Amino acid sequence: MNSVAVISERESVPVNIGSMTLWCEGFKAAAVRSFSEESLVTGGGTITNSCPKAMKLTFSGRICEGSDDFVRQASDMLRSTEAFSVVYKGLVFSGCRVQSFNSEDKGEGFVYAVITLITSEAVGEEVSP
Repeated sequence: MNSVAVISERESVPVNIGSMTLWCEGFKAAAVRSFSEESLVTGGGTITNSCPKAMKLTFSGRICEGSDDFVRQASDMLRSTEAFSVVYKGLVFSGCRVQSFNSEDKGEGFVYAVITLITSEAVGEEVSP
């Protein structure tokens, strides 16, 4: 049996987070809906309420320019109550706040960074001009 494996290279995608540009090599989005349940007299159950919880967005990649200032900027954003928007591959995430971050300087011209944002807003689409 012959099979062909196609291996493709993926280029990093620039993502602006506040005043920083992260060259994104990995992205993860996670969301969940919360339900309230009530017991019935008959022994069964029913759902009485539900709501979507905030979505978590995790971007990982490299910070090139200003890499020496990433920790300060990310720390300031983590402590701030100001929300911002992020665009990733045509998807718009508004109302974002920094939930967590980490960085690793391996002595190269950039730092490896992972930053997790949280938003309760619906995902939008980037409008083409």
